[in-house]
Parts: sequence; structure tokens; C-alpha cells
Amino acid sequence: MIIILLFIVMILLGSILMKSNIGEDTDVYGAIISLFSSIFLITSLLVIILAHATANNCIQQNKIEYEGLCKRYEIIKSEYEDVSKSDVIADITAWNMEVYNTKYWSKNLWTNWFNPKKIADNLYYIPLDTESEETDVDSN
Repeated sequence: MIIILLFIVMILLGSILMKSNIGEDTDVYGAIISLFSSIFLITSLLVIILAHATANNCIQQNKIEYEGLCKRYEIIKSEYEDVSKSDVIADITAWNMEVYNTKYWSKNLWTNWFNPKKIADNLYYIPLDTESEETDVDSN
């Protein structure tokens, strides 16, 4: 949100510099500032529109990946271990990091328009049991 506002302020600043009669160079600098800010603003708005237009698809893909990781985790907790535990734990850790990053950037004032809150609200962490097996130590 702040990035978009910054681009709008830069466009206004460039327009003011172009209209002012301070010097010949200010017209050129104002035009350059306005041009580049306009290009960045249009590009940013297109990225925002694309992110929000594909939100439902992204939510469905994340749901499928989440369910698959949960099933793989259930398999390694059962007696029938077909998959390496370290691979599953690494995949779940990567998923949890992706969930954290998505939720973080959707709340950040600089980037929240680029990362739809709708997607972040539909992401869930996969809890890993961190039970450590305690061994009995004989005290002599």
C-alpha cells in the first residue's frame, strides 16, 4: 500500500516540477520522475490485479498440497513407513516457512496489496510432534 502511495506522490512531485518555472532542468527532471513513477505504478497495479485474480486458484493448490503433506505425515507416524521421515519433515518445514512468509507479507504495509489476505487466511501450519524419546538412565 505504501509503495503505491509513494509512486503517486512521485508522479505529483514530477508534475509540480514540470509546471514550475524554477529552471530548465526541473522540467526534464520532473518529466523523468513522472515517467518512471507512472511506469512503476502501472506495473505494480498489474501485479496486484494478477495476484488477486488468481487467488482462488492459489488457495485450491495450497489446500491440495496441505492435505498431501498431512497424509504423508500420517504415514510416517504409522507402522507402514514407505517414505523417509527426514524428507517428509523437510517438506513440512518448507511448507510451514511458506505459510509464515505469506502471512507475514500479507500483513506488511509495504507489500500487503501484492499478497492477498484471502490466500494467507486459507493457509494453515502443519504441526510437527517434537516428542523426544526419553531414555532411562541407571544411576549408580
